[in-house]
Amino acid sequence: MKKLYILLLCVAMLTAVGCLEKKEPIPVNRPAVEVPPTVEPYTVEDGVFDVEAVRSNINIKGQHFNMPVKLSALGEGWEYRLYNRKEYGLKEGSGYAKLYYKGVEMGTASLENCYTGAEAESLIYSISVQSSDCDIYGIVPFVSTAADVERLLGKPDDEQYMQEPFMHCYNYGILNGADANGIERAHSLTVDLDPDGVVDYLSITYSQLEE
Repeated sequence: MKKLYILLLCVAMLTAVGCLEKKEPIPVNRPAVEVPPTVEPYTVEDGVFDVEAVRSNINIKGQHFNMPVKLSALGEGWEYRLYNRKEYGLKEGSGYAKLYYKGVEMGTASLENCYTGAEAESLIYSISVQSSDCDIYGIVPFVSTAADVERLLGKPDDEQYMQEPFMHCYNYGILNGADANGIERAHSLTVDLDPDGVVDYLSITYSQLEE
């Protein structure tokens, strides 16, 4: 009888351990993140920066891209691969992912609401393009010029320029800086120009302005 009791106790303990191993980690202090509604593509008059219009016109290698969007809500054909958070010094709540469409690499996205065990619920809040087969609001890397950008969006809200090392950057919209988790709080478009005044990099950020 005693041996049977010990056997049953061991089985019960093993069952309990098995149940515990199946549970996903529960994120700590995970704030609620609202996903803004998808905006149908539209434009405004030339010379005006409208972040809603800009975020509704993102095209990557022939595919229209909605942003922000949850990883779990990416359309058919889209895939993602997460960067190792520890290797990149990222805190719980933030992350990076490489995006693919039908096996073709589409770019790197910044993530918020990215927690261990619930990464699929991460929200893509920023994406960059650096290829002539991509555009944001009609601005094309390696093709569009500073004059094209100003014609479409007007003068930048902020402009940074250095000769050595060279940097010429147009910033449009609201940039509130990074929060405690390293998430950029902004409704903005950043345009980098090469020494000839040609666009070589675009980055759009659309996150909750306040935590």
